[in-house]
Amino acid sequence: MRFEYRRLIGLQGAMVMLGTITTYFFVTPQAARSVAYGSCIALIGTLFLAWRLKQGESKESSNAEWHLRQAYRTAIERFVWVAVMLAIGFGILKLAPVWVLAGFVTGQAAWLLVPVWTRWKTGLNKIENTK
Repeated sequence: MRFEYRRLIGLQGAMVMLGTITTYFFVTPQAARSVAYGSCIALIGTLFLAWRLKQGESKESSNAEWHLRQAYRTAIERFVWVAVMLAIGFGILKLAPVWVLAGFVTGQAAWLLVPVWTRWKTGLNKIENTK
């Protein structure tokens, strides 16, 4: 697995735990379950994407058309995954919709934080190397 995905998955896992614990102590245990569920949907989506990327890297001899079809297929599968899991959380499990969505958005926010964190650390390393 690529280093970027390991970092992203680690950050998402930390956000799941931190968000769930914070919600548990400051809101309610039911809201904490909802946040954990929503965050785990995002986390499993990332794991799925990393798995698909590894599959594509192992098939180096394929052409660009195959890779494009795989990219579209992966996007559709992730979209369906999220829709089905949110529907299960709202309908069958009767979780609090606002907290499920808050957890999902928090998990997806890691996708925005990792590039910023990487650039920040790279900038710090460059500053330290010039001293």
